[in-house]
Amino acid sequence: MNIILLVDDDAAILHLYSEILELMGHCVLRAYDGEQALALALRKRPDLVVTDCMMPRMTGIELCAALAQARELQGLPIIMHSASVNPHVPGVLTFLPKDGNIQRFMEAVNQALASASPTPDQLGCVCSAGHAAGGKTCCT
Repeated sequence: MNIILLVDDDAAILHLYSEILELMGHCVLRAYDGEQALALALRKRPDLVVTDCMMPRMTGIELCAALAQARELQGLPIIMHSASVNPHVPGVLTFLPKDGNIQRFMEAVNQALASASPTPDQLGCVCSAGHAAGGKTCCT
């Protein structure tokens, strides 16, 4: 069970990717822009961030820079997806085009999580779907 922070200003994309991640057994935190995502990341300490590039208030590029500067979030794997070209942002593990390739999205998530070390928070969490390994609620 992993906590994944999903960030996109497009509600349809946010909904679709949330459903996929939940079907994969992950706990999903949702944010509509980089500012909201940064606050959630600092509060909830996700295991992975999947972010859009172009968003209002704080772009995905600015979010990646802010996450890299937060000492408690250093090393957090980030996947960036965008309808535009790869911006080659430092700290981004994988870039995915928004082309609707769900299989590639799922593979990128699995690879990013496999490359990350488990955190103490990850080792003891309970999700609303009933997955338990400790006593902590992941998404609430």
